[in-house]
Amino acid sequence: MRRVIGRVGQLLSAIILWVGAILITTGPAAADKRVALVIGNSIHERAPLLDEPAADARLIADSLSRLGFTLSGGAAQIDLDRRGFDRALAEFKGRIADADVALVYYAGYGLNLGGADYLVPVDAAPATPADLTTELRDLTGILRELSGSSSRQNVIILDAFRSNPFSGRGIAGLAAGLVPVDVSAQTVISFAAQAGTAGQRGPDGHGVFAAALAEVLQQPGQRLIETFNQTNAAVERATGGAQRPLVMFTSIDGSAQLSAAAAKPAQPAGLGAGRSSAPLPSPTASSDAPDARTPGLAVLYDEDLSNPNGKRYSGSVTWRTETVKNAQSGRPTPVIRGEIDIPERKLKVSLQLRRNDDPSLPASHVAELTFRPAADFVGGGVSNVPGMLMKTDEKSRGTPLAGLSVKITEGSFLVGLSNVEADRARNEELLARREWFDIPVVYANQRRGILAIGKGPSGDRIFADALAAWDKSPATKR
Repeated sequence: MRRVIGRVGQLLSAIILWVGAILITTGPAAADKRVALVIGNSIHERAPLLDEPAADARLIADSLSRLGFTLSGGAAQIDLDRRGFDRALAEFKGRIADADVALVYYAGYGLNLGGADYLVPVDAAPATPADLTTELRDLTGILRELSGSSSRQNVIILDAFRSNPFSGRGIAGLAAGLVPVDVSAQTVISFAAQAGTAGQRGPDGHGVFAAALAEVLQQPGQRLIETFNQTNAAVERATGGAQRPLVMFTSIDGSAQLSAAAAKPAQPAGLGAGRSSAPLPSPTASSDAPDARTPGLAVLYDEDLSNPNGKRYSGSVTWRTETVKNAQSGRPTPVIRGEIDIPERKLKVSLQLRRNDDPSLPASHVAELTFRPAADFVGGGVSNVPGMLMKTDEKSRGTPLAGLSVKITEGSFLVGLSNVEADRARNEELLARREWFDIPVVYANQRRGILAIGKGPSGDRIFADALAAWDKSPATKR
């Protein structure tokens, strides 16, 4: 017992002495070339059911996957309610910051009122014009999420020209279909039909537009505009001119394509969920290791005096691996990095996890947490992180990782995991087997919160590979 207490004291002292030397040099995230969010809403709770959208979304998702796109969520997102819509968009936003192409395909009901376009979640039930902003999802807001990058090509495909399912609710001016909107630079918007007309159903159970687009996407090497020109012409021919798609764009890269010259099928989500014996690229490499960037879900629970369960804010976490040099030893070290974004709470967090390679620090692994709240963050900042826990799912009770947490600078915290043999084995088992991190936080205003971070498909793969690489590389004697 005295030996364990002595080791804990040694760990705490070493962390405090070592804080000044723990500054880790990291490079920019490896670009994720092509990312697509594909949504198909068919089974509505308070509106007539639709046959084609789910099937169309799966068809387009399969076509894009064959062209090398990574699908947000790992597959077509089917029958999203309001919360599911928000979660899907948050995850997508977390993955496109360094993408070359960001594509959104939506099939379902689309409505417009006063020049504003709305997409319809499956649980929507607006009764008044004021309900539209809460019950539906504003297309302008979605386009806003895609802005901010001058190098990324954005593509929005809207297969949403069906009847108004809420026509009997007496919302004056609410009309079926979508109307043209302002288009940002480097953005193409494809409407499956003209405003005031309905999309046609094809003979194979798909919508005419989706079927035509999927067929055109099979032709490699086409420029972006050619893809939509051919799709639109095919739709007009198939419907005898009854359905005429529309394309809008501003300045775009004339050579931009949806299909790469040598496209490869995207890696299916969920592979490698267990620990793998495959190592990371050689730690002597200077570049970051690429990743599939299929994000996990991140959730922030804030203390709420009126609700014992707290208030829930959803967001996303994007995992990747990179190689850094240890500040003390100079030895290259594989690092797991997670970038967390809680948009509604205006909070971004970086998490770095690596095996400790510094003999002066009696810790098996080191986790560094950096909180970047917006200037108007209601908590005023993060003043304390008591520790880290692991759990099986979002709502499970967490099991603590054995270690100590120390504040480095304002908003930055270091967690050193215990190097006592029994603790080390237990911590590694938790890191490998549990799907979620639980990170309790204390804000500057003394309110509390819990940041829950899911690994997701790519996180599973990255943790399995990193743990295998750490197991294979020689450990530093301490």
